[in-house]
Amino acid sequence: MGKTERRTVGLTTVGCKLNQYETEGLTELLEEAGYEVVPFEEPADVYVVNTCTVTGRSDYRSRQMLRRAARTNPDALVVAAGCYAQRDPSALSDMPEVGLVVGQSSKRDVVPLVERALANDAGSRGTRGGDTQSADGDHGPATLVDVRPHKVEVFQAFDIERFRGYTRAFLKIQDGCDQSCTYCAVPSARGPATSRPLPDVIAQAERLVANGYQEIVLTGVHIGAYGEGGGEPRLPELLASLSSIDDLVRIRLGSLEPRELTSELASTMLSLDKVAHHLHVPLQSGSNRVLSAMRRGYTRSEYARAVRRVTDEDPHCGLGADVMVGFPGETDEDFADTVSLVEELPVTYLHVFSFSPRPGTPAAAMGDAVPGIEKKRRSSVLRKLGKRRSTAFRKNLRGTRHAVLVEEGSDRGAGVLSGLAGNYVRVEIEGGDELRNTFVTVEIDGADESRTWGTILVEARPR
Repeated sequence: MGKTERRTVGLTTVGCKLNQYETEGLTELLEEAGYEVVPFEEPADVYVVNTCTVTGRSDYRSRQMLRRAARTNPDALVVAAGCYAQRDPSALSDMPEVGLVVGQSSKRDVVPLVERALANDAGSRGTRGGDTQSADGDHGPATLVDVRPHKVEVFQAFDIERFRGYTRAFLKIQDGCDQSCTYCAVPSARGPATSRPLPDVIAQAERLVANGYQEIVLTGVHIGAYGEGGGEPRLPELLASLSSIDDLVRIRLGSLEPRELTSELASTMLSLDKVAHHLHVPLQSGSNRVLSAMRRGYTRSEYARAVRRVTDEDPHCGLGADVMVGFPGETDEDFADTVSLVEELPVTYLHVFSFSPRPGTPAAAMGDAVPGIEKKRRSSVLRKLGKRRSTAFRKNLRGTRHAVLVEEGSDRGAGVLSGLAGNYVRVEIEGGDELRNTFVTVEIDGADESRTWGTILVEARPR
C-alpha cells in the first residue's frame, strides 16, 4: 500500500436502531482516523459487522455477514463487534474468518484495536482459527479479543455528526437492562441500565439538527427507564427539553415497555406538539400465564390500560407491538388469549417472531417445547391478523391530515415520493426531489393492503 493510499473499511449492522446508531458512531471514529468508508459489499481492507444476539436467527445472520465479508476480500481484517461479541466472544473468535472481536464496552476503542490487529497480521485468514488473544494477552494467537465487563458508571455514547443513508436520525439516550425476562439475553449483552446525561443528549440533538435532521428517534434498550436511579431527569423532562430546540420538528420515541408508559409520560406525549403520536410497546403474549412465566411484570389488562392512555385520546395514534409465539408450554388456549387481545386493542402493526432459546437464560432450560410446525402456524395467524389491522387502520385515515417527512422515492416511478407521518404510516405523494427532507401537510386519500397515498396540501420550503 502506497503512502498516499488510505485503508478502506466497510461496515454493516445486524439488529435494532440502537445498533444502527452505534454503527454510525464506529464509522465516524474510523473516518476520523483516516479510513475511507466504502459500501460493505465492495472489497475493503477492513470489515466491521455490528452484531446482534436477540434471537438464534440474529446470531446466524451475524455469522453470515462475517463470512460474506471474508469472501469479498479473503485478505481483509474482519471485525465482529457488538452484542453477540459481548455475549459469546469464543463463538466468534473460533470462526476462521474473524480477526478481531470487540465487545460492547470496547467499541469506542475500535481504532486502536483495528490498528493492533492489522499490525499483528490478524487479518490473514490463513493464520486464524481456534485460539484467541485477550486485550492484555500474550502474543502469538491469531484472533484478537477485547471484551470487557460492563461498567455502570460509563455510558457508551458516540457524538455523531450525521446518520448516513437516513433522513431521520437516531439518538441513543439509554442502554442496558435491569429486568430478568426468562427468555432474553440482552442484559448479558448490554449490561445494567444506564442513562446518557441530559446535557449530552441535548448537545447531540442540537448537532444533528444543525446538520439538517428535522426528526430524531430516541433509542435505547429501555428508553422509558431513562433517568432511573441515576439522578437524571426522567423521560418526560427530556422530551420537554428536546422540544425547545429550534428547527427540530419531530421527536419519535423508540420502543417502550408497558410499565414505562405511565400516565405522566402519556400526558407529556399528548401535550408536546413535537412528539410523534406513535407507540411501539412490546406485548410478547396476551396470556397472563405465559407473561408470568416470561417474568414480564404485567398482565394483559395492565398492558391494555397502558397503551390506551394515549390511543383513547388520539385514535389515529400508531401502535406497534412485538409478539412472541411458541414460548415453552404455550398452549392453544394461551395463543388464543394473545389473538383475542390483539383483536381488542387498537394495534396498527405487529412484529411477530418465534421463541428462540438463548443459551444461559432460564427459558432455554424449560421443557414442554412447542413444535416448530406449530410455531410457524401461530406466526402465520398473527401476521395475517397484523396485516388486516394495518389495512383497516390506514383505510380509516382517509380524509385526515398529517405532517409527513418526505424521505425517499417510491417504486411506483418518477414523480412519486414517500415519507412518514407522525403515526408511523408511510404515505406516498406526488412531487419532485426538492421535497426530500421537508415536512409537508398531506391529506390521506386512500389505502390498500400494501400502501397509503395522499395529496399535499401545504408544501414546506427545502432546508
